[in-house]
Amino acid sequence: MPLSRRELGETFARRIYGPRSIGCLLSATFIGTVLGVDPDTPMWAWAAMLTNLMVWPTLAYLLARRAADPFAVELRSLALDGLFAGCWAGLMALNLLPSVLLLSMVAMNAMAAGGWRLLRITVGLQGVGLLLALGLKGFELSLATSALQQLACLPMLIIYPLIVARASYAVSVQLAVHKKAFKLISKLDGMTRLLHHASWMEKLVEIFPRCRRGEVIAMVALIDIDNFKRINDEHGHLMGDAIIGRLANLLRSGLGASAAPGRYGGDEFCLLLFDMSLGEATQRLDDIRRQFSDWVDATVPIEVTLSIGLVPYSHQYASERDWIKATDEALYRAKRSGKNQLCVQYSEAGGSTADA
Repeated sequence: MPLSRRELGETFARRIYGPRSIGCLLSATFIGTVLGVDPDTPMWAWAAMLTNLMVWPTLAYLLARRAADPFAVELRSLALDGLFAGCWAGLMALNLLPSVLLLSMVAMNAMAAGGWRLLRITVGLQGVGLLLALGLKGFELSLATSALQQLACLPMLIIYPLIVARASYAVSVQLAVHKKAFKLISKLDGMTRLLHHASWMEKLVEIFPRCRRGEVIAMVALIDIDNFKRINDEHGHLMGDAIIGRLANLLRSGLGASAAPGRYGGDEFCLLLFDMSLGEATQRLDDIRRQFSDWVDATVPIEVTLSIGLVPYSHQYASERDWIKATDEALYRAKRSGKNQLCVQYSEAGGSTADA
């Protein structure tokens, strides 16, 4: 079931929490080395650094979790990261390497999380924070970076991009899984979770030339629920839906990986059977027919039966549509012969049939 916007927002905030916490820790390392060499650094700056390190990541996460729209609140928190980064760059008197490293990493995070729009907002707030903090220091600049400060920058320079890359990779893997799931869902009938008509026909078109080349042995079956319109008219569509669901479950459980079942339309189902003898296919389909007619359920207090047409591949069929047409004829022979039976067309000429 698709996640709501709130659930997606909570997941997004949770995904940001870890990188933000580690980023605050790594940035505190080199910010501290810069502020530590300045004897005029006020106590409030140290208190702000500890707050940014120990309080801000958790506070931002909790604000997002408790918000009506966690996604929007987390984007605002990411923009505030830019404001804070600008302030720290200003308090470091724009010490070149630490300042550029901090501003660029926060900008990278914004781009990864919110694209160009968030990046523009973040860079703007970085500029505001930078000007505010420089103003507090009288716009005094100290661009030189000492060897110790360079060493303090290395953990951020090495570790943080790997964290962002790992988070991006996790998202890409998740998207690939979702794409695969959506692709599968798009091929399935909504009620029965079997292949819908178009997807099943694609499978038949794919298998037909392989049958012609002798690479695979295959048979096509069409299955029709007898008197289904009357059941719907007399007992209602809910009962009709229950009957269709029952047949879909039987086709899934009774044939396994050796078959590709689908819903051909309405109360008619289709099957591709692979790599089994005609006798085995006949036996397994007739077992399903008997199980279906013997079904007893309080929600379906009526007798329901199946008519089945089964046709193995033959070189006489010029296309898969000829094969389907022959199977359709076998199905209607089963119907005309009294229903609740399996009609097999097995001769090359297409005229002989066997009823089960």
